[in-house]
Amino acid sequence: MESPEGEVRRLSGELDAALEEGLREVVGGPGSLGVLFSGGVDSSLLAWELRHHPHVVLGTVGRAESADLLAGQRGAERLGLPWHSVVIDEDDVREASTRFAEELGDLPWVVRTVLLALALAIERTPADRLVCGQGIDELFLGYAHYSGLSPADAEVRVREDLDRLLRVDWPRTRRIARRAGKEIFAPFLTTRFVESALRVPIALRLPARMPKRFFRDWAVGRGLPRELAEQRKRAIQYGSGVAALARAAERRTR
Repeated sequence: MESPEGEVRRLSGELDAALEEGLREVVGGPGSLGVLFSGGVDSSLLAWELRHHPHVVLGTVGRAESADLLAGQRGAERLGLPWHSVVIDEDDVREASTRFAEELGDLPWVVRTVLLALALAIERTPADRLVCGQGIDELFLGYAHYSGLSPADAEVRVREDLDRLLRVDWPRTRRIARRAGKEIFAPFLTTRFVESALRVPIALRLPARMPKRFFRDWAVGRGLPRELAEQRKRAIQYGSGVAALARAAERRTR
């Protein structure tokens, strides 16, 4: 019978192989490469994996002095990689809402502000090919709504969230990127990585002391500095300040 330590090693090895396969598609193309970088563990691991790419730049979106901009700057300095700050204000958010109205107009508030933040980062990160960390919160139970769920209920919620991401939200993100003249990749959403992540027993993925514990430990095992792997941060729409800017912009138009 496989020991718990042996199971973790095997599962980690499957994730290793899946991520490395997904990254080969990313590094194989021409030109500059941008990582949509919030300073959290998901994007930090991608930045770490791509740190030897000759033309990589990290791009962080946020209003001045936002938590994400501060975390992005600190993380880029720790990784020793070029960093581009995408500083936005209320006008930027209002104008982006108009430019991307076709993709954003019918969405619930939270989803819309997430995609607004992504759209601004995609547009303004100075690279034609971009990499993002979408998928980890669904696969490794990073959202607050997973807290307190039973294993069975968590399995159901993960499947529902992942289905929506793959059918609706990720295709929408790719359309936004195309509209901005960019190509975007999500190495954590390749078929192989998703399948490997879902083979990790739900008991190992449930939030405990810290959300995404299994993923964070695996990232450290791949060499990511622990202070970046342990970084706690708010969802992009709040950490970047985009949600607050969007609410302010809407109030002004009433």
